[in-house]
Amino acid sequence: MAHFLATPRESAGYSLKRRTTNLLKRLFGTQLLKSQDLRFVTINGQRFKRLILRDSFLAAEIERRLESFGPSDYFPGLVTHYENEIWVQFVAGRQLLEVDRQGMAKIADFYTAVYSRRPRQVAMADLPFIDRIDQNLRFLNQVGVLGDTARGHLEAVARRLAPERVWLGFDYVDPVLKNFVIASDDGRLCAVDVESLADEQLIGTGVAKACVHWLEPFRDDFLARLARAQAPDFQAYFSFVELCFIARWTKTKFLTRKPKFVRPELFDRFRGL
Repeated sequence: MAHFLATPRESAGYSLKRRTTNLLKRLFGTQLLKSQDLRFVTINGQRFKRLILRDSFLAAEIERRLESFGPSDYFPGLVTHYENEIWVQFVAGRQLLEVDRQGMAKIADFYTAVYSRRPRQVAMADLPFIDRIDQNLRFLNQVGVLGDTARGHLEAVARRLAPERVWLGFDYVDPVLKNFVIASDDGRLCAVDVESLADEQLIGTGVAKACVHWLEPFRDDFLARLARAQAPDFQAYFSFVELCFIARWTKTKFLTRKPKFVRPELFDRFRGL
């Protein structure tokens, strides 16, 4: 019986500096700020990741998405959902710090699996993406990130690029390298940030973010690998997906007070369209 009553050991998932900074921002700042906490718990030699959300709805949504996606070696196994907490299995391994062609291929195969999980095509006329682009561009214009001419041009470009139908489904929306781990036991790639698995997304959004961060040198090879694997084909309208992402992401970075990511030059690629 004593074995089952062993006292759990817990360690913080975020550094003291980050936790202190977030507390001060929450008390005195005006920027948007995530309120979740992360901890690692060891029980009888087994390690688990404990994610503490602001409310039970957010935790229930993560559980729903993981269960809807179904069992996969690409994500940590769900342990439990209790009120505003999600526990998942801890995946031992090394974080990706940089990407070579082998790492790129592993992530492309990961996205093939994510995008191929029950995708569906929907008419653009039935979706809010054009309105969302307009909303995001309007805000960026209001706060001075984009001028009037740039805003008007980008709104027109969005309408020219918009396809008649798009693919919706699962996406992994935060593909920064630290969110990928190469598992120690079998070398598989695992996406450990489970809250970044989203559904009912414009498929390709995760790839668009990866292009902003690290994927650009491998962009053509990455997209070609998706095509060969017969993932849902969003490549014909990928520029539209990129504009959707960049407009929303830039607004979010402005509101979270991360000025180094507020880069109006990201919109330059749409100048001649």
